[in-house]
Amino acid sequence: MRSSPILPSVLAAAALAAPLAAQVHEPRACISVSASGKAIARADLAIVFLSARSSSPLAADALEQNNRKVREVQAKLASLGYKEDQIRFSGNRFSPAGQGVYYGNRERPTGFDVYNNLYVYLDGADLKDVGTFNAKVSTLLDELSKLGAGPSTIPISSSSMGGSSVVAFTVKTPAAYEKQAYQLAMEKARPIAEDIAQRMKAQVTGIAAVNSSSVPRPVMGIATPLDEIPYEYLSSSLEEVPIRAGVNVCYSYK
Repeated sequence: MRSSPILPSVLAAAALAAPLAAQVHEPRACISVSASGKAIARADLAIVFLSARSSSPLAADALEQNNRKVREVQAKLASLGYKEDQIRFSGNRFSPAGQGVYYGNRERPTGFDVYNNLYVYLDGADLKDVGTFNAKVSTLLDELSKLGAGPSTIPISSSSMGGSSVVAFTVKTPAAYEKQAYQLAMEKARPIAEDIAQRMKAQVTGIAAVNSSSVPRPVMGIATPLDEIPYEYLSSSLEEVPIRAGVNVCYSYK
């Protein structure tokens, strides 16, 4: 049987495609360096984490009790001068009595808890100094505890803040600090790449690629009140909110 002739143009295209494919997939030699940078900001917002919780053998009764408690808390906050935009409730949540935590060989509790996370935001003059802030928070905690609203039962970022806390400080608009942290990371990366190149008897010629990322607060293994706030950078200090960025830089060399 006679085979069909292959057109010259097809042969030429195939010949060109082979080296092109090899060129696309050929790994690019570079010196890859990872570095991080940290900027320090003064907090312009503080968040107080509280919770109103009620328990009863019947879920409906626990819900009614907690709704009443929330209304009382709202009235007290208004009397203390807090505005609506400073207060946010998460809404009622249901769990088995005993906060829903059970351990082996222990009797399971009966009944229901209804809880409502409360977030109180402080900024402006309330953060002008530590003494003013502490006095404000002390009054807030004392007055709401009389109504049965206390610190959130789930510790606030104990891993990143050095212990359980009901207050976290943050920055409303961190973009400028993120940029500063990124620039510091880039400044740290270049000398490392140059040192590596020197050991390779080579010379850095430029940047082939950069991947950067911010380094927000750690993600907890379970749901916490932290999941319900829109701020990533948290600190236990009014004066120092660390904002970190990481880079991975690929330096070309010859």
